[in-house]
Amino acid sequence: MTTGAATQVHSPVYDRRYLALPEKVRARVDAAVYAMGLRLGSFSDHRMKGTTDCRLRVGEYRVIYKVDIEENTIVLLTVRHRRDIYRKS
Repeated sequence: MTTGAATQVHSPVYDRRYLALPEKVRARVDAAVYAMGLRLGSFSDHRMKGTTDCRLRVGEYRVIYKVDIEENTIVLLTVRHRRDIYRKS
């Protein structure tokens, strides 16, 4: 088993939406994703219906991601406010 935080891979959509967030929210998202990466093997995924994507709740925001435990990698797909995240855009 690998030790240390999981490798984070950011999609272009995630980067664009992440940079548009307020600085305080970005700090909370960073902390939550890092904490998840430290315990990736034992972290309880919240899978979304109809897809293999997972969601991470960070206050009023949601991070959508995929995880590869064997590779110890988190692929960050997008981040948005909870009222907008599930809308098709």
